[in-house]
Amino acid sequence: MSKVTIAVEGISDEGAVRAILREFGLSVGMTQGKSGKSSLLKKLPAYNQAAKFMPWFVLVDMDSVDACVVAKVREWLPSPAELMTFRVAIAELESWLLADREAIADFLGVAVSKIPRNPDTLRDPKQEIINLARKSRRRDVREGIVPRQGSGASVGPTYASDIRDFGMRLWRPRIAAESSPSLARCLESVEQLANRIANA
Repeated sequence: MSKVTIAVEGISDEGAVRAILREFGLSVGMTQGKSGKSSLLKKLPAYNQAAKFMPWFVLVDMDSVDACVVAKVREWLPSPAELMTFRVAIAELESWLLADREAIADFLGVAVSKIPRNPDTLRDPKQEIINLARKSRRRDVREGIVPRQGSGASVGPTYASDIRDFGMRLWRPRIAAESSPSLARCLESVEQLANRIANA
């Protein structure tokens, strides 16, 4: 299985990226980033330089449903290297996770009818997951994903690790892509990367 170096904003993103690569017979070699979006974008030119010699997959959140993704990608990485796959999730990677409605409903312990049908249009997919977790039948989900009252935190204590594990173990990228055009484009790009690696 060919290995790809990845860069993500945080550990919660890592599981989904591993699942996406796995769909195309790829696995993660090293993981870079995990220090937020601004830090990742500053290092993007160096990552792109490295992608002249080895395959890379870099993922950032758009953090908006209004901005033009194509224009932003050209601004952030105007000349991607041959082995660089740089993708942007609309508005956050959590929208891709919500697109597998049955899997995330089961994970969160809520009815599938409560999961939104067009996750790419959500302005704050992370908050959507937290709000769903508040209604969970499972105490561990409520206590882990929902921020504790008065803590000042935006997410619960196990949010990042829970979302990472869901993405890696339970989430189905191809099913999710049927409800997320943004994810579908990502899968096409990763398939192209896999083909370039195979033909190198």
